[in-house]
Amino acid sequence: MRLPAPRVWLCLLLLLPLGELTAHALIVRHVVPDADYRAAAAFVRAGLLPRDLISVAPGWADPILRLHLGDRIPLSMAGRSDDAAYERMWVLSVRGALPADAPLRAAELQRDFGRVRVLRYALGKSPVLYDFAQALPSAHVTLEDGGRAHDCLLRHGGTPRGGGLGRAVLYPIAERFDCDPRRPWLFVGNVVTEDLDIVPRYCIWQHAAGDAPVGVTFSDVPLGSQLVFYGGLYYEHERMRDHGPVRADVFINGERRASMIHHDGDGWKQLIVATSPDSPNAHGEVRIEVRAHAPDRRSFCWSASTRAAAAVSAARGGP
Repeated sequence: MRLPAPRVWLCLLLLLPLGELTAHALIVRHVVPDADYRAAAAFVRAGLLPRDLISVAPGWADPILRLHLGDRIPLSMAGRSDDAAYERMWVLSVRGALPADAPLRAAELQRDFGRVRVLRYALGKSPVLYDFAQALPSAHVTLEDGGRAHDCLLRHGGTPRGGGLGRAVLYPIAERFDCDPRRPWLFVGNVVTEDLDIVPRYCIWQHAAGDAPVGVTFSDVPLGSQLVFYGGLYYEHERMRDHGPVRADVFINGERRASMIHHDGDGWKQLIVATSPDSPNAHGEVRIEVRAHAPDRRSFCWSASTRAAAAVSAARGGP
């Protein structure tokens, strides 16, 4: 077998950087100019209303969206469970992509800014009456120990430590109910964690302590017709499917109305609880209790809201 002549090897060697330069030129040609994002973001910013939702597609463009509109995207929006709290949705679309929770109907507004298309969808009046995460600072939090309920005290400040792979959040968070200083993870507070699908979730961290429950009580809650509850674990704590279940009980006016049993692998789950469909103006007490027989890595986190009679969260969609 004859080997190629040295000049052939030289030609092939020279073609390699030429191919790389050509590929680089093609990539650069298809990159969306930052000026297009800036123009689209400025248009959205000028038209925003208080109950507007901002999204982007494809998902890889999310860091770019936050660069230009991050100050208008609070944690509750970035980690939403569904779109029930919003009345309009703005989408920055690249190459025709749409978010998973975009309505299937046509947009009410559409504008092109170079390679970025801005669409706006009407979602209708928000049915949300009460958001539990927003109301958390006014709640009453307890930890049962030895058959007695001990108050978890609302704390502020502290130096966060930890985080990174295998740690759901930094401890301590700025505002939280501390339940046991010996167990820094045993607190109740609003955090952003990642579910089994690596989707950010803004939720109430209520880590299980054992068979005795950690409980959070909210008073004078407008009940509407249903309470929509979501819950799950930090993905690193359930992806191996080697821990026991977590139980979350929903009590309304002292009566247990529903339970969510979360098993490893369930991911971010939804539970819909009927409240007072015949008394739309009724108010009451809502209590959430979380427990797990083996509490190690049972980092349960949940979000919930009560909704008016027209609320059917599945009809409005969710990420």
